[in-house]
Formats: sequence, structure tokens, C-alpha cells
Amino acid sequence: MRRNGRERKLEASFFKKAIDPFQYLFWKWQISILRGCPPLVSLMAKVTMGIPYSSKAWAGTFFRFAVQAPRAIHLHCQDQYERRVVLSRVVIPITTRCTLNCDKCVARIPDIAGHADIPLHELVSNIRVLLSCVDLIYVFSLSGGEPFLHPDLDKIIWACANSGKINEFSVQTNGTIIPEANVLVALREAKASVRISKYTPTLQPNVEKLKDILEESGIRYMYGNDESWCDKAGLGQLQAGSAQRRFGLCAEPMCMVYMDKKLHLCAESAVLAKEQLITDHTDDYIDLRNSDPDTFAEQLHGLLHKRVISACSYCLGNTYKTPKVPPAVQRQSYAAKFQGSDMS
Repeated sequence: MRRNGRERKLEASFFKKAIDPFQYLFWKWQISILRGCPPLVSLMAKVTMGIPYSSKAWAGTFFRFAVQAPRAIHLHCQDQYERRVVLSRVVIPITTRCTLNCDKCVARIPDIAGHADIPLHELVSNIRVLLSCVDLIYVFSLSGGEPFLHPDLDKIIWACANSGKINEFSVQTNGTIIPEANVLVALREAKASVRISKYTPTLQPNVEKLKDILEESGIRYMYGNDESWCDKAGLGQLQAGSAQRRFGLCAEPMCMVYMDKKLHLCAESAVLAKEQLITDHTDDYIDLRNSDPDTFAEQLHGLLHKRVISACSYCLGNTYKTPKVPPAVQRQSYAAKFQGSDMS
């Protein structure tokens, strides 16, 4: 006997409820392991960037991860034994200008007031202060907005190069800008990689040219395949539900954001604090203006072992239950915003 639509919906709802506890436990286990082992976060970033969304590709990715995981765990044990102060992944935004106007942007660029480049002297000072407090950062990234818009990007890259404290150095781009020759030289000499987000050809008319130039210049790049983005809700809007539960499941704290000499657990915390949309809780971040290498380790331990931060009350997080939306949906047309602009 054929089932009607209502019966099929009831069956789907039943299966969803039946597997939900297992999804929760698997996700919680995965997040707990990755948060506790910084080298695994670096490994995950390497093996998952740029893979197509197919079962065959994911099987290969899982195999590569499984093969390299023991070495990452060994590095973690070595860090613990030597009492080294390490960070898994740190992103530092260098500009709030962007060539796109994406809805649900993780950096909240369309939602913030004013768009400008962070001055070179301020960025260099911030980077030096952070590096003075740690022994190693496994993944260090320059982001935006669109970092290739920053007029002093080459000097910022040189400030990060040869520090001896950065394991993997990258620049995150939306693939719409062709970098200047001096930037290409800096990227090559610093052995930095370029992480290119993958959107539609309409939004990225120069992406193939960019990939060719990077290859010719001997610069590693990764072309990411974002199938969907997380809908974290409106900026500064209070959200229902348990903020502590969301924090416990959220993947964002694995990628810390360093802004205004303050090290935050996630981009949402950094943006909400900068825009003064939440009460300033000083234990939600590390203020490196009031820190030094002797106290940083203790502050970092306290931050990484928090059970919730104030930003979680305003954000739906990055969990298996967070609503998903198509990536890079523009709030206004790309052509209308950048008509007549030179993107090369």
C-alpha cells in the first residue's frame, strides 16, 4: 500500500529523533578531541580544504587524516611534556573592506559600521605581541574582509615570516582580486599558502587567472568547496535555547580571532565586542595589553576551559544543528556594487 505524504513526514521525523542522540554524542566527541589537541586542528584544515562533497572523496580524506593523526597526537604529547604554549589556529583580520557583500558572512562585514584597513603599524605591533606570548601557532591566517585589498599586505606578510613560531601561514581570499607582484614575492618567500573560497563564476570572474598566477609564482593554494554556510542569526540578536549547550557543541572556538590586541575564542565574540553589542566581559578574551609571556599561559588555560561565553547568547553557533544556507548570497548585486571597478 502506498504511503501518503503525511506518513512519509512522520517516518522521517521518527528516524531523525531516533538518530539525534547518536549525532549529538559523535559531534560532541569530535569537538572535544579537536579542541584538546591543537595539531589535529591543523591536520583537519589541511586534509579537508578543497575536497568535493562526495562519499568517495570523503573516504579518501578520512584515510589521509587517519594516517597522519598519530603524528599529530605525538606532537601534542610533546607540547604537553615540554609545557609549550601553543595555539591551534589564529585568524587576524587586517581589513573590513571587501569586494563582496555576502549575507551570513562569518566576519559580519556587511553588518558592521564603517569599513577600513587596519593600519600597518598597529597590525605589526599586534602580531609581535601575540608571537612573544606563545611558543607555536599551528595555523596562522590573515583574513578580512578581503586581505588582498590591503595596500601594505606584503609588509604584513614579511612581519609574520621567519618568526619560527608559525607552523602554517596562510592568506584567506574570496578569489576576486589578483594580488600585486610585491605581494606574490612576499607570499613565495614566506612560504605562505593562499586559501581561496569557492563560489559561483559570477562572483569570481578572476579565480582561474588567480590560480594560474599562484602556480606560476610557486605559491601553494587551496581552493575550498563551501557547500553551505551556518546561519548564526542576526548580529546582536538574543537567541533562545541554552547558550552553554551551543558552546559545548560549537566548532568555532577551534579558530581563535585576534583583534585589537584581544584574543577571542571566535569571530562572533570579537565582532560583538568591537561593535559594543554585548557587555564587556573581560574573561571572554585575553587582552594582550594587560598580559605578558609569564601570565599568558594561565589566561589561555582559563579561556580554553570556559563552559560558555557571552557571545553564545547571541549566536546559533557552528554545530550539526545550526541552520545551513547557500554560501556567498549577495545582499545586493555584485555588478551594481562594483560596476566600473578594476579588480585586477
